[in-house]
Amino acid sequence: MVYHKIEGDNMQVYSDELYHHGVKGMKWGVRKEYKPTGHRPYKSQNDKTKVTSKLERSIYDIGVRFAPREIKYKLTRILNSVDEKTKILCDAAQTLSKKSGVLVTNKESLRAIEKVGIEKHKKSVYNNLNDIDIERLKTYTNSARYSRGINGYLAIGEPIAYEKEAAQLKKTLSKNKIKDQTFYRSCNLKFSVNGVAKKLDSMTEEELSETISNMSKNFKGKSIKENRIFSTSTSPLFAIDTWREVNPTAASTYNTYMIINAKNCNGIMADGRTSDGKALVNTRSNQEGILAPDKLVYRNLTYDKKRKMFAITVDAM
Repeated sequence: MVYHKIEGDNMQVYSDELYHHGVKGMKWGVRKEYKPTGHRPYKSQNDKTKVTSKLERSIYDIGVRFAPREIKYKLTRILNSVDEKTKILCDAAQTLSKKSGVLVTNKESLRAIEKVGIEKHKKSVYNNLNDIDIERLKTYTNSARYSRGINGYLAIGEPIAYEKEAAQLKKTLSKNKIKDQTFYRSCNLKFSVNGVAKKLDSMTEEELSETISNMSKNFKGKSIKENRIFSTSTSPLFAIDTWREVNPTAASTYNTYMIINAKNCNGIMADGRTSDGKALVNTRSNQEGILAPDKLVYRNLTYDKKRKMFAITVDAM
């Protein structure tokens, strides 16, 4: 679960859901600060507020490393190769996506993006990550409950138990920058102001597309400060299309995908290695990019008619 929030006319993702709504008097890029009141936030006795235990982390670690998809991906990674045709297809597809704001649907082009992404991961070598950093990265990617706790704290200050863990992970991610790499993720866009959601539900695809286009013009080029961590993938197939095919029930609740252009952004290519050959994470098949941007610049909001999804493009810095 990742939280994203753009305030002003206000977009926010909460629990992988992106809400678009307005708050009277708000200005673009001016965020409400979390102000201590002298009281700690209410802490439930529910285990969900507690940081995952060492035993729980060990169980997740073993389960992830021996998952069938991870074993299959190891072979894919070894056999992966990028020729000139693949590079051309990848470049053309990403250029077209940046221009239109919509991800291409051609499977060969999407596979080309994935192949080039795998090579980027393979070539990513980090000489400044120690064993403690690797432990933090593996814990974050192994356990969904742990990552939800981290991102929950970074978004709203709760659960407070994750305060120290969140700061430590951000410290690890700030050691390295990712430049000129595109990442993808699925989420859910909801509208909740003055009956907007009801109006959108009653529109034809043509009307919806025009409305979204007009809305996009209002946000283009505007930026916000960012505090959260983004779990993304270099593979649009993994993050969007194949994932939706494999998980149709879960995918039915996700009506949006994000195209995130990392431009000197804090983070790591998770399927990379340390300079002495150590893997950074166990869940390598995700082809994950873990980003901790300081700023997001909004570029586009478009309705993808073929996928019947909203497409949001941002630059992460």
